[in-house]
Amino acid sequence: MQGDTMPSRSYSDVAKKARVKWSPEAHEIAAVLGEQLDAEVSDQIALGHDLTAARSSAHLTQPQLAVLSGIQQADISRIERGLGNPTRDTLLKLAGALNARLTFVPKHQDEAPQS
Repeated sequence: MQGDTMPSRSYSDVAKKARVKWSPEAHEIAAVLGEQLDAEVSDQIALGHDLTAARSSAHLTQPQLAVLSGIQQADISRIERGLGNPTRDTLLKLAGALNARLTFVPKHQDEAPQS
């Protein structure tokens, strides 16, 4: 079937048309899941920025960090771009190679726990 092409429509067009048929409950679930996904993506991007900053502060390139940590350079690149979902072991290896440790800090100063 050479020469046959499928009509192309954007995802947003298809999704918009489908959402019209959703129940109020489906809209509510989609909103909650969308917020969760946005938060996860935001956290992955922040982790990537933090790793990039730590690596730069250590004056290391990605290939150098890969050798020191035993983590492939491509994986380091994905994490730094916010595309990776590293395991605890991966994060510990990277932290060890950077002579750092994993810590938990508030996302915003105004969210710091009250004592």
